Amino acid sequence: MIKWIKESSPYYIAGIMLIVAWLLLWFLDKPSTIKILQYIGSLIMLIGIILIFLPLFILPRKGKPPKGKDITHTTTIVSSGIYAVVRHPLYLGWLLTYIAIIFWNQHWLIIITGIIGMICVYLISKQEDKQLIKRFGNNYKDYMQKVPGMNLLYGIIKLIQFKKTKRKNLRNEE
Repeated sequence: MIKWIKESSPYYIAGIMLIVAWLLLWFLDKPSTIKILQYIGSLIMLIGIILIFLPLFILPRKGKPPKGKDITHTTTIVSSGIYAVVRHPLYLGWLLTYIAIIFWNQHWLIIITGIIGMICVYLISKQEDKQLIKRFGNNYKDYMQKVPGMNLLYGIIKLIQFKKTKRKNLRNEE
């Protein structure tokens, strides 16, 4: 029971913080906000929503969950597409949603709520890494070494470097 509460609490807290942040966004008076941050927040929200929904399309096909099971029961490590850039695109999208809401309103209550939520999402991603290491063992540890958890920019840089190295190796073999 205690283990379940410990493992589940970040999910609940992150979800509650996201709901609270959305409610605060609409009900708080907006302080004098920086307009450019609001526009940047909209772009960040768009990217976040895309990252949240991508796994719902990719994991059922490439993760090979057993028939009748959801995407949390994948039987293989998916390391292509967005999963070649970041290990946790859904959690990154969730994190970006908090950032977008903070940029939209810039009220201190929303900032605090967003930070608490982002910490919980980070903890959730670490819990998932542990669970996936148990499920996939050293293969997942190798994947962790190649692909960052939620650092999109670093993931893109690493992917570009990997592809350059791969092309260079192919040329040397010819």
